[in-house]
Order: sequence, then structure tokens, then C-alpha cells
Amino acid sequence: MRRSLSLLLFTALVVGCSSQGAKPVAKAAPKTYGIPSHAGAARLRTDPAVARSAVSEDSAEYAWNLFLALNDPWNGPGSKVWETDFRQTSTVYLADGSVPAPWGQETAPPDLPPIPANGCVPPGVRHNLDTAIQVDGRDLLDSWGQSVRYQLLMNRPTFDYIVARQFYNVNGQEAAAQAGIPANFPVESYELKTSWLWLGTDPSRCAEVGDKYYVVNAYYQLFDRDGQPNGWQVGYAALAGMHIINKSLPDWVWITFENIYNPQFTAARLELPIASDVQAANRYYQGALAGSVFANYQLDGVQTTFTVPGQPSQPTLLANSTIESAFQPQSSCITCHSLASIRPDGEYFNLAYTQDGNVNYYVGDPPSLAGYNFLDYVWSLKRAHRQSANALLPPGADSAGRQTLPTTGAKKEGLR
Repeated sequence: MRRSLSLLLFTALVVGCSSQGAKPVAKAAPKTYGIPSHAGAARLRTDPAVARSAVSEDSAEYAWNLFLALNDPWNGPGSKVWETDFRQTSTVYLADGSVPAPWGQETAPPDLPPIPANGCVPPGVRHNLDTAIQVDGRDLLDSWGQSVRYQLLMNRPTFDYIVARQFYNVNGQEAAAQAGIPANFPVESYELKTSWLWLGTDPSRCAEVGDKYYVVNAYYQLFDRDGQPNGWQVGYAALAGMHIINKSLPDWVWITFENIYNPQFTAARLELPIASDVQAANRYYQGALAGSVFANYQLDGVQTTFTVPGQPSQPTLLANSTIESAFQPQSSCITCHSLASIRPDGEYFNLAYTQDGNVNYYVGDPPSLAGYNFLDYVWSLKRAHRQSANALLPPGADSAGRQTLPTTGAKKEGLR
């Protein structure tokens, strides 16, 4: 009886499986993206709470929508948001350590010559591409033998905080270190770092980049053999890459984009793999932006943690082929910038170290900053100069620039 019952149950099971088949495995719905409205893009850029939510939900989608928010209008002519709402660091960290001009009152050099018209792009915002050297001291050349040039900018909350703390010169940063008051930038703070192909005034170069790159009016200062200023180089430049950082998270958010045609115009190649979710976002946004020059840019990645979640021994890495060209396998934006700090004697932390005769860069969890005053991830502060005898001083300062140490926005915090 038992054997017959077992056989009956087995037969029923076989018949049931044969007639119904295996249950299909439910497939996850494909990720859906969306291009924000102009108002939505503005909120994403200016509201840290909106940004925190967006980056936590999908960091690649957030990065792309922020890129579009900064490059609004992304279709058609007109200056982009970042070109008018951000300020060049060269107008903040002045050579004599003076207090910088108020926001919106900075001016172009008085002896800057006009750009000869060659049909490349119409007149617009003129960008000062004030450096050609990467963080490791190397010089990346483009296909015309010109140095790829760089620009560093900040938004107004970043600027206001630097002025309030008198961080625009080394003296102010030293004073904060001596008092043991670390930097603590507001959550609305942004910095941008951009890389550029120098087109000069050669119309053939403009023709080569065609509709592949976002092209602007640009200039940079020339120097003689003794390092003294020697006029200006003016022309046009093509946007090769853009780092975007903001403090919507306590350890900041680190995003980088670059043009997909860079390998055609430079010797640099992206060495770090692009994550699958980032690739998916790139495919969507590049397709949605068809007809816009910004369809030719790709997101390389987003970094919000020092190590891979759940894998404390595995550092996160992020690099742009035109900004960290030579040390991409050791490039961690978040770790590098976490080392931004200064000693009371004005010495900055060295972001590289030597081991077995080789230069290495810190990745993963940062080392101790004992003896240094934390500058809240803002390495551009290292561009500051020492205050000279004839520097323009802030209101209330004595002839030596001394005044009550400002604490606006500062609080005592433990160092990393």
C-alpha cells in the first residue's frame, strides 16, 4: 500500500512538472533614466538634500543629470551654467596674497588681446587655462604637439568660505593650523577641474574637432625663460574632461567625465574599467542627447567611499585619462583629496610617497594627518601664495594682516 501511494505521488509530480513546465525566473525590469527639466536640473545642482537623495539612489544617473545641469543649455548656443556661475581660482589665490575682489567683480587682464575670428565659435566667456601640468608634474601632449591645458573653478559658497576664513593666502591657512581649527566647507560647495585641447586660432584644428567637442574662447599667460610674465596666448580650446566635486556628502562626491574622442587627439587612454551600471547610463544619455555635442562625453565613474562596500581591503579608484594620465591605476580622488592639510609652519601634506625607490599615491583609507590641519578635501587651497608687503588686506587687519582669527563655518573636528 505504501509503495503504491509513493508511486502515485511520484507519477503526479512528474505529470505536474511535464504539463506546467518549470516556473520562469522573473527578470528585473530594465533601469529607466530620465533627463531632468531645466528647473529639476537647477534643484539637483543647488539643493544638497536633493543631491544626497539622488546620489544614494543611483550615482550614475545623478552624475549624468548633474553634468547636464552644469552644462545647461545642453542644446544650442549660449554660455553654460558652470561658465557663468563658477569662478576661476586664479582670481582667488592672488600672487601677492591679497584679498580677492568680491564675487562677480573679478576682471580679465587689462592687456588681454582679442581673439582673431576664424569661424570656430562665436565670442563668449573667455576661459583662463592657466596650467599645463598635471598633479604628478607631467605634461600631456595633444595630436598637434600642444600641451593639454587645465582650469580649476569654484562656486560662490566655496569662495565665500575661503574669504571668510582668510584661506586665500598661506598666512590665513597657517593661522588656522596654529589655532587648530580645521576647514569645514558648507554643504553647497563645489569645485570643477577641466582639461582642454588647445586649438589656438588655427581653423584647421577647429575643423578637425568639428562637432565632437564643446569649444570655447580661451587664453593663458606666457612666461619668459626667467619665469617672468611675457604676454598672453589667445585662441580656442576644446573641452576634453571635467571633474565635478561637491560636498553633498560629508566625504564629498567625486565625478569625472571625458570626451569619447580623446584617444584620437591625445596619447592618453582610459586604463580603469568603466562599471557596468555606468556603461548603461552612458548608453542611455548619449542616445538621448543625440544631436548635442554633449552626447560625445562619457561618465568614467563616481566615487563616494574610500573602499568597496563590504570589502575594506579593496580601495575604490577613479581617474580621468586626461587629468590623471600617468598614474591612473593608483588614482583615488577621494583619498588624494582627504590628504589636503597644512602644518602650522605652512607645509602641506605630501600626497605621494616613495617606496622601494618608486613614487606611489595613497589609495583606500587615508593615512594619519597628525600634526596637520585638515583642509576639508580642498586641494586648490595649495594654490594660495604668501601675503606680500604690498598686498591688499581685508577690512580690520593691521599692517601685517593680523586680525581676529575668523571662525565662520569652522568647528573643532577630529583629524582623519
